[in-house]
Amino acid sequence: MSPSARPRRGLPRQTFLVCLLAAGAIAGCEDGGGDPALEGAGGASGGGQGGEACVSDLEFFQREISLPVLETDCMSCHNPQGAARDSMLVLLSPSETNYLSQNMETLREVAAYERDGTSILLLKPTGQVDHGGGVRFEAGSDQAAAFDGLIARFDDPVTCEVQRDDLEVMDKVRQMDLPTTLRQAQLQLSGTLPSADALDQVTLGGEEALRDIVAGLLEEDAFYEQLKRWYNDHLLTDKYLRNEDALNLLDPNRYPNRKFYEALPEDSEDRQLARRFTNPSVARAPLELIAHVVRSDKPFTEILTADYMVANPYVAQVYGIEDIEFDDPADETEWRVGRIPELAHAGLLTDPMFLNRFPTTDTNLNRHRSRMVWLFFLATDILKKAERPVDPTQFEGHNPTMNDPQCAVCHEQVDPLAGVFRNWNGQGRLVEDAEWPESLRPPGFGDEVLPPSEYPRALQWAATRIVADERFAIAAVQVIYEGLIGRPPMSNPTDQTDPRFEAQLAFYNLEQAFLRDLGDTFVASGYKLKAIIPDIIMSPFYRAQGADGLTDEESGVLDPLGAARLLTPEELHQRIIAVTGFPWKRRVGDRDPLINNNEMQAFYGGIDSDGITRRITEPNGIMANIGLRMAAEMGCLLAPRELGTDPNLRQLLPYVEASFTPEDENGFAIDEAQAAIRDNIRYLHYRILGELLPTDHPEIEASFQLFMSVWREGRTGVAQGLLPRDLPGHCQYGMDFYTEEPLPEEDRVRRDDNYVIRSWSAVITYLLADWRFLYQ
Repeated sequence: MSPSARPRRGLPRQTFLVCLLAAGAIAGCEDGGGDPALEGAGGASGGGQGGEACVSDLEFFQREISLPVLETDCMSCHNPQGAARDSMLVLLSPSETNYLSQNMETLREVAAYERDGTSILLLKPTGQVDHGGGVRFEAGSDQAAAFDGLIARFDDPVTCEVQRDDLEVMDKVRQMDLPTTLRQAQLQLSGTLPSADALDQVTLGGEEALRDIVAGLLEEDAFYEQLKRWYNDHLLTDKYLRNEDALNLLDPNRYPNRKFYEALPEDSEDRQLARRFTNPSVARAPLELIAHVVRSDKPFTEILTADYMVANPYVAQVYGIEDIEFDDPADETEWRVGRIPELAHAGLLTDPMFLNRFPTTDTNLNRHRSRMVWLFFLATDILKKAERPVDPTQFEGHNPTMNDPQCAVCHEQVDPLAGVFRNWNGQGRLVEDAEWPESLRPPGFGDEVLPPSEYPRALQWAATRIVADERFAIAAVQVIYEGLIGRPPMSNPTDQTDPRFEAQLAFYNLEQAFLRDLGDTFVASGYKLKAIIPDIIMSPFYRAQGADGLTDEESGVLDPLGAARLLTPEELHQRIIAVTGFPWKRRVGDRDPLINNNEMQAFYGGIDSDGITRRITEPNGIMANIGLRMAAEMGCLLAPRELGTDPNLRQLLPYVEASFTPEDENGFAIDEAQAAIRDNIRYLHYRILGELLPTDHPEIEASFQLFMSVWREGRTGVAQGLLPRDLPGHCQYGMDFYTEEPLPEEDRVRRDDNYVIRSWSAVITYLLADWRFLYQ
């Protein structure tokens, strides 16, 4: 940079001189060329002036600068490991969180320097001053006009209240009505169906009433079970739920009571309860901390900054926690705040289950743990920072993690935070006064180094810095968004040759704008996680059902919109109970197939948090057959149970009886019976599928004709002795499901002389197998 270049807009001279000495000239690349700037590049710093749609500064930067110039040309050199890594213009990769806004700020700083009244941000790429990368575009070109427009915007920022061009396509989205939205949200959040009163409230009270009801759902225990599932999908600490896996991880010298129940009398109930609940309680302590913070309306930052843990009576005995008084010393659901003696708690970061789930070795040196913290709590996948594979034959000099750009691009962020875990060994056990190799970067976070005085409480020190980073809020919002919508936010599209690129980019921008609003709401609420859930549920990202009058381009933009997806095995299990009143199993003591890894949980796309850590979201043949089997077995079990129960207590068949045959012996219609059958079918469509259809709707007619065809064929088969009058043994209703007490003989349902019961089984099976039941 020549002496005639000077900072613009009042940059202090001292800062300018430091930058001048440290950065040198802004280097560049030797070849390549940017794509022409997109429409509207000029110096349109006013954005919405002259009747044109307003274009925000960030959108202008993305479309006119980043996509056509920086990402296609400049980033190949101006990246943390490129030829221009020592310049002032070092750009973040599109894979990094908030890369657009951070790169725009970097260009803002560079644009503050000018020569003879012109910013070097324009002079260098046009070759008007020395540029190591040569001329990237000509003065007077579209690219130059775009850069000139960006510089003008730095002087006179543009703020858009509403960007109609972006939102116009959203106006065409057809959204679920409010009662349907409530049904879907309540099934997802609490595993129950809304009451008639609640549906009336949202019908009459509108969005405000729906928000109030959703807020109430967030106080129910079932929501916290769902929240723990959402977070376990990332933390995977449920790996240790089985056997004594969690307890075996603990240091027996530090925690001599880890298997305290072994000292209890062998045949005592206390010992049996302790053996049953202790290991899963210890394994679930990290997830229970998250639930506690949210349930108590504490700032979500406490999941990392809490100087405590939560413990139930069993966890307290294992860890020797004595500062808690429990109402019931045998209640595994009673979780209270407590502290392990002589441990500087830092929320999840110091929990033995978290530390063991992401272990370290003598050579890894806590880098794995550091990477997971960046990923889970700062929404940054460090491994995506490198723009190309590392070539070990090209390492430069000694200690490549410090000195070689191929390695340093990741290690400059990973290693300092890894050093903060210095006091925790590979087994997640505290090691006092552990040494940190001097050959590695000093422990710290970002540019801040951990002071020696903070070594004993290093993770507490780091936690306060992590939660103060804007990416912490982004990470929390993304977890809840993914949990509700069923997919993570779309990644930034980078392949501009993809014919879907423009559509993907448009949706990415819509989604990112929504996520930024959620992040602002989250922070403004004092980091209260429950504050953002109603906003997600009320949005078209959750409620979209379809769209009308779309062009092909608009269809491409809206393709990812909505929360339609295959239910997880846990969600399907809850939905079956909510809709039918019973779980999918013959006896109350049987294992639940959808939530047990020894049954069908993994086969239906679930995870075990150990060898299977990613959910399957696209159904395969096995999953389809599981859905069909569930529907067939439940239809078989439910129809006899329903028709043998008081009509006032029925969930599915309140309007009919086993004696309601649709035709007499001569084949003439029995109008009253057929009307009742149609009414009940209409009710089943609403109960099972959530659709309120008129009696003459084709879907109602199709279900009615199914009933009739099964009944006619079955009645004929029974009359001819080809089919038994008795129900299959496993479908007969002879005992109370929950108490397993035998029913009085007169209340049992064993026979189906006129084939009505089996006809209802067919209709129930048909609806339970419908994709609208198996999907959200």
